[in-house]
Amino acid sequence: MKQSQHQASRILILAAAAALTGVALPAMAADITVMGYRGAFQDNYIQAVIEPFQKEHPDIKVTYYGVQNAATSLGNMRAQKSSPQTDAVIYDLSVAKIASDEGLVEGLDTAALSNYADLADIGRELAGKAIPITFDTLSLIYNHDAFPEEPTSWEALWDKKQNGKVIIAAQGGGDIQAILLTIITNRLAGENDYVKTIKPAVAKLIELAPLVQTWEPKPDAYTLVANGTANLSIGYNARAQFYYDQTGGKLRSVGPSEGTAAQINVISAIANGKNQDATKTFINYALSPEAQARFAKMMFYAPTNTKAEVDEATRARIPMMNSEQRDKLIPVDWMTIGDIRGKILDPWRRQIIPAGR
Repeated sequence: MKQSQHQASRILILAAAAALTGVALPAMAADITVMGYRGAFQDNYIQAVIEPFQKEHPDIKVTYYGVQNAATSLGNMRAQKSSPQTDAVIYDLSVAKIASDEGLVEGLDTAALSNYADLADIGRELAGKAIPITFDTLSLIYNHDAFPEEPTSWEALWDKKQNGKVIIAAQGGGDIQAILLTIITNRLAGENDYVKTIKPAVAKLIELAPLVQTWEPKPDAYTLVANGTANLSIGYNARAQFYYDQTGGKLRSVGPSEGTAAQINVISAIANGKNQDATKTFINYALSPEAQARFAKMMFYAPTNTKAEVDEATRARIPMMNSEQRDKLIPVDWMTIGDIRGKILDPWRRQIIPAGR
């Protein structure tokens, strides 16, 4: 952003004074904007990471810009490529692959980030262009009043008794949840290789479509399931655990017996950003064990820093930190997903969603 005439005049006056007195000119404060998921993620990330960062670095002001999902972030990055309005972005790894291929992000020197060496190996395929910042898993979320005994299988979504009470947040066929559900459904239909074909998944999801109440829940699936507007949905474990506490246990989540898949959020520095040094400082802090542990406790995302100390009660509610549940994770090659994203999502727009209510 351009400096005002007043700021420019002040800099000139300070510079002149420094030249006359021999006193070094102090570094000017930097403003950076971090784009990421809105809602509960935004509120808790500001409290757990941004506010503590600003206390340690009062010379750097951080503004959080919340968006609907990673696809929205990518659209903003493309639109602002020649003059970016944000400095860093938190989004999922498959979208980061696309952003990297299009030259929308900087390749940071990971050796210059003191916390990078302590990160887990998962999700580091893009090195300094997209650094893992949280781990999460897709869950089946449900209303406890509708299910006194928790559903144990993804097949509960196809139960005709739930007609009109199922929510699938496909966001017009472009959300990462749709990709994960496609992979899981493909396995339910007997095909494990989603690169080879997803036709079994598409056929089975078309069967599900008439039971779905909405594909774009407002304000979100967690709220609608918690208040009884719907009984069942898919969602991320982290947010489900957060809403479990907020709703007194009305909203609950489960990792079904067939297993689930991990979702990896990464952080990238935007290409051609005007405050690269301040952005690197923030990213390194966001990777620190202290910041990661605070966010895990508040929002139940698994930390990517292996030195983050998370209490046992919190660990028990994070599947990625539970060896039994972690062993059941369905393998997903997010670099390949980045390349075939359109092939997976097109059937949602053209076949699955149109087959619904």
